[in-house]
Amino acid sequence: MIWLTWRQLRPTLITAAVLLGAAAVYFVITGEHIRHTYSSDLSTCQSDCKHVLDDFAGSYQNLRALIQLVVQAMPALIGIFWGAPLIAVEFERGTHRMAWNQSVTPARWLAFKLAGGALASAVTAGILSLLFTWWARPQDKIDASPFDWNVFGTRDITPVGYALFAFMLGALLGLVTRKGVLTAMALTVAVYVGVQVVVATQIRPNIMPAHTTSVSVDAQLLSHPVETTITGSPSGPTVTFKVSAPAGSWKLSQTPVVDGSGAKLPMSAVQNCIEGPVQSQSDLANCLAPYNPHVGVRYEPASDFWPLQWYETGIYIALAGVLAGLCFWRIRRHRD
Repeated sequence: MIWLTWRQLRPTLITAAVLLGAAAVYFVITGEHIRHTYSSDLSTCQSDCKHVLDDFAGSYQNLRALIQLVVQAMPALIGIFWGAPLIAVEFERGTHRMAWNQSVTPARWLAFKLAGGALASAVTAGILSLLFTWWARPQDKIDASPFDWNVFGTRDITPVGYALFAFMLGALLGLVTRKGVLTAMALTVAVYVGVQVVVATQIRPNIMPAHTTSVSVDAQLLSHPVETTITGSPSGPTVTFKVSAPAGSWKLSQTPVVDGSGAKLPMSAVQNCIEGPVQSQSDLANCLAPYNPHVGVRYEPASDFWPLQWYETGIYIALAGVLAGLCFWRIRRHRD
């Protein structure tokens, strides 16, 4: 059975190995060049280092975005081309009747199929993710937060969990739809994207307890990263304070501006300040100072990055295990 599984997976595995080898050569060669350029730029700049680093990041921004898109799509591609046809193609060709009437039971046949495909999926996703993480690190230090949705899911270990989940999802849908390989592929994409959106927007922000901080708008407006936007509206001018979370953290939400007593800052006070002689953020801060305005920020600190990586990867591996269990349960109902 191991030999048969290897024979069936061999063309796919060889193709994946060749592509990973080519990717590794590309990442190593260009990555060393990027690191050399990064070190040279830092060693030559004297005062305007931010401008130099911004130019460095911008020169590789489009390339990084393109590779990032490939890494982001890779788990879905595994689910489409490895997972969905794994069992559905057996139904389509009618070869499942021969396979399941030999000395090997359907459950054992399925176990070898899933184990081989899962191992290949995890190794492929892990190698590609680690190569890209190493390659993009100099650029990520400059203009990317590790919690950005398109960074968190394409670096380090999370792609391994995504790939395992996508593979098992495709295998289950191929088993359920039976003779519909294309249907299984389409359903795999739809369900995988839906789960990704739900986890990223609803589960990830709530996995670990969030931290909160209160920023004094009047006292820390100039020292704390605060963006102040003054806009016009039918009812008069309005002001919005957009307060950043601590450096390297993930900002989850922000409370309205409140005064020293905790009550929402009256809009009339803000309007009076805006309509007065306010020409800068410091003028606005001085005008609002008697109200002692504060803004609350809810965030995940930078130290939560790796726990979140492990928790989310564990969630997807657990989902993959559930899907594998459903495959075994379902295959017992298909004896013809």
